[in-house]
Amino acid sequence: MLLVSLAIIATLEIVLSLGLSKFIPGFLGRYWQYLLYIVISVVFGGAAVWHIRHYRRAFDCGMGMMIGMTVGMLAGFMFGAIIGATNGMFIGSVYGMFVGMLVGALVIRKCGIMSVMEGLMAGFMGGLMGAMTTVMMLNDNIALFMPIAVSGCAMILYGMVHMITKEIEEKPEIRYDAYDVIIFVSVLVVLAFVTTAIMAFGPKSAIVGL
Repeated sequence: MLLVSLAIIATLEIVLSLGLSKFIPGFLGRYWQYLLYIVISVVFGGAAVWHIRHYRRAFDCGMGMMIGMTVGMLAGFMFGAIIGATNGMFIGSVYGMFVGMLVGALVIRKCGIMSVMEGLMAGFMGGLMGAMTTVMMLNDNIALFMPIAVSGCAMILYGMVHMITKEIEEKPEIRYDAYDVIIFVSVLVVLAFVTTAIMAFGPKSAIVGL
């Protein structure tokens, strides 16, 4: 899932970016770093969500709450940070909260209302924190901070997948769910394209210097 989505989304994102450069002079030169972060965030987040949904029957309420918190927080933070750095605090916070709360609530909803609430709260906080952090660092080495932050989020998601793998090894009797890869990757492509479109055409605050 990780390799398939990476190849498809990276290729399509390059094509989209080259197309936008025809209409927005200097778009690729200004935003190439953030376009890369979009690909990484979508691919690692998507692979983690795929893993969670595939094995969700093995989770109890406590496990579901932890997973909902992790996914909601990291999704909100990554997308809030990216859009916050390119468009400003308002649109970055709104978009980060929307993505984080949506992912955090939906991915683990089968584990009960407590898991959904945990995902919603984590997505809310992560979206605000991501945008706030990058806006505060616009004039303080943000180019060095972003790869560290995105890499850290990717490592945490990988660790969560490893934790899930260890959990399901103890429950071989659990029946797993299968999902259509084409539909799932299509959703990830739409998320990447929407994020790029907001970056290119969304409102920008005066503080953004890109």
